[in-house]
Parts: sequence; structure tokens; C-alpha cells
Amino acid sequence: MKAERQSLERKIRRGLILLIAPAFVLLLLLLHMGINRITSEYIGSRLEGDIENIITALEWSDGRWTINESRVSEIFNRVRSGHYYIIRWEGGELRSRSLWDIRPDVELLPPGKQAQSQAGGIGDEYWQVWQQGIRKQNQDVTIWVAEDISAFIARQNEYEYYLLTVLVALTLLIILLQRSILQRGFATLKPLQTALVRGKVSGAVDLPQSIPDEVKPLADAIERLIEYSGKQLSRSRTATANLAHELKLPLQHLQILSEAIEVEDNRESLAQIYTQLQRRIEGELRRAKISGSPTPGELFNPVEELPYLVQLLNRKRNLDGEIELVQHVPEFAVPFDRDDMLELVGNLLDNAWRYARSRVLLSIRENRGAWTIIVSDDGPGIPPDSIEKMCVRGTRVDEHGDDNHGLGLSICQSVVNSYGGKMRLHAAKLGGLQVIIDIPQSGNPSVEEGISDETEAFN
Repeated sequence: MKAERQSLERKIRRGLILLIAPAFVLLLLLLHMGINRITSEYIGSRLEGDIENIITALEWSDGRWTINESRVSEIFNRVRSGHYYIIRWEGGELRSRSLWDIRPDVELLPPGKQAQSQAGGIGDEYWQVWQQGIRKQNQDVTIWVAEDISAFIARQNEYEYYLLTVLVALTLLIILLQRSILQRGFATLKPLQTALVRGKVSGAVDLPQSIPDEVKPLADAIERLIEYSGKQLSRSRTATANLAHELKLPLQHLQILSEAIEVEDNRESLAQIYTQLQRRIEGELRRAKISGSPTPGELFNPVEELPYLVQLLNRKRNLDGEIELVQHVPEFAVPFDRDDMLELVGNLLDNAWRYARSRVLLSIRENRGAWTIIVSDDGPGIPPDSIEKMCVRGTRVDEHGDDNHGLGLSICQSVVNSYGGKMRLHAAKLGGLQVIIDIPQSGNPSVEEGISDETEAFN
């Protein structure tokens, strides 16, 4: 199953949002509760003052309570002024003119008891109510006062909407600033990326010293891994070279013995054994030299290497005539190990040279994040059924190859596999064999889209 790509910046942004959103919601809730409490206490103090004025203006006359209008605010006399009072006692009630025909339900309270509440009032009004029980002239009286606070609530909601808008805008601004800060922070890793990319081209990785402390352990680990890989590859190649040198003498002795034997059948058997051993050892030693990495050694520059390969291959043909190489290659080094590419391209050209009549075509091009190598010749080619067998998944190509096609293509397959690439065989339009190789530049699965167009153009 393909792993899902993850973005560190996206994860940090998501974490910031998950942190900011609850914090801002909590802040808005606290502000809402705080404003409500301030409003309630402010209006409550005003209502308490109104009750004190009403108590002072309250007079007993002719068996009932009356209000000295001069001692209370005129606002209680205007209908639906938003300020109301009710004075209730056992057997009677006194109401402000502002209430008009509205009769709120007022319960009698014992002296000294107070009660505050909020309730819906006349029309769209919303009241804050203060109710208090008192004892005056040996009589229990309950005073009820109310004030319309709908305007305060509307203004509070307006401020809270403004605050919500500011918090949302602030959240977006913080996210944008965070993105900018993260990009500047990640920009400090650019020298590390540049060094790794330069290492693909130059073959040596020189990591910069100005690396953030948080990333330096990773950079040090990469540097140690590359150094270890380079040393290990060097030791492996040295060991294979030594082994090849040590095997030459026993093989030469075996060849001398085969020539010295008088019986023709035995001589031929030994010669065949010698040839098989030589080919097998040569193939395995060449496979052992494959690095499969773009950084351990020198990179492959086709412009510099191809002339020597062509000269060597034409010399091997001797009197059979020189072959014309039609090439489309980059004028710079490709990001793969020089020895690996010499094995790959050299074996492809060697096979093509062996069977070509007069011309071989070579193309090395970058195609959508992958490198494509195509080699075609105008020789007799391989029968279609043999090509199909050689392309069977999981089958070694040398097991079905004719003559010497097999070993060279087997080496090529090993190189391609080491880089995570793919190799395909086709019948070339020139008449011979066409080999198409796709190698991903960064170790990802090769991209096959667009290859067919290039193949048609190349043929």
C-alpha cells in the first residue's frame, strides 16, 4: 500500500488551529460572561438606588401606602419608559404609571430578603428585576423595580460580533504569519538540500556547517551513512578486483590442462567447463561492482565516455566493418554512478554492436522525473517468442538469451534492478532488438507515461 505523503508545515498549521480555536472560544465565552456580570451589577446598583428612593418616598396615609412623586424620578410616570416599580403589601398594591395596563406577578417577600432576576418585558423589552422586602411603620412591604436592558444586550451582542470578527481575522493573520515563519525556518535547510542535490551531480556530499541544531543530528547521520556507504562500496569493489585477479591463474591452468589433454572429447569438455566458469565468474564479479547509488563514486558523463566505448567496440569487430552510432545524449553528467552506467550502457552497446549490420541508435534522456535509455540496432534481432520469454516477470533474461545476448542483458537487468528501474525488450523498426530502460532519479517508481512517444520518435 502506497504511503500517504505528509507535510510538516500542514501538521504544524493544523496543530496551531487546534490550539488557537479552543483558546479563542474560551476567551469569547469569558468575555461574554464578564460583560453580562458587569451589566448586571451596573443595572443592579441603579435599581438598588431606585428602591432606596422609593422607600424614602413611601408614605402611609388613609389606610394605604402612597408615593411622594417629588422624591422619585419622572421616568416612572412615562408610559413604557423602560423603568417600572410595584409596591405591594397585604391587601393592596401601588404601581408606576409607566406600567400602564401591564400587571407583572409580584410575590411578597419577608423583610430583609432580596431577589434579582431577568425576564421578558413589554413587547421586545427585556427586564432586569430587583425585588426587596422591607418593614416600615410596622408593616411588611415588597418593592419591585425593573429596568429594560434590551439596549444593553443589543450593544453587548454588537461588541461580541465585532470581537468574533477580530478573532477570526487574527486567527487567519496568525496562520499566514506562521506560514511565513515556517518558510523562513525551512529556508535554513536549503543549504542542506543544495548539498545533497550537488552530491548527486558531483558524486561527493559536503554538508554545510550552518545547519539548525534541531536538524544537525539528522544531517550528521546522513553524512555518516554516505561516508560509510562510500567506504563499503570501495571495499567491495577492491575485494571483487582482488578476487578476479586471484581467479585468473587457476582458470589459466585449467585452460592449459584442457589443451594438453590428448583425448579430443575430454579436451572439449574441459574447454566448455572453462568457458562456462569464465562467463559465470565474469558476470557475478560485474554484478558485485554495481553500486545502485548516485553518490558513492564518479558520475557518468556520456559525452566523455561514449567515444572510448565506440572505439573499443569497433576494434572488437575487426574486419566486419565499423558501426555508426546515432546518439541523443545530454552534454552533462547524469546522476548515476559511472561504473554502473558503463556496465549498463557498455553491455547494451556490446550486444547491439555484435549483431548490428551498420547502425546502432542510442538515446539517454530525462523524462518526467525518470531517465530513459533506449538502444536499437539494425541486426537480425531476436524472435518475438524469445523476446516474450525474456520479458517474463521473475525470469532471468540470460536463461532464454540466444548466443551472448543473455549474459549482457542479465548484467543490465541487475544494474536496472539496483536502481529500482524497469527494462523492456521490443523488436526495433530497424530490424534488430530494441531495449528500453526507465530508471527513477530519486528511487521512486519509474514513470512510464510519455515513453511510448519518445520511443516512436527515436525509431
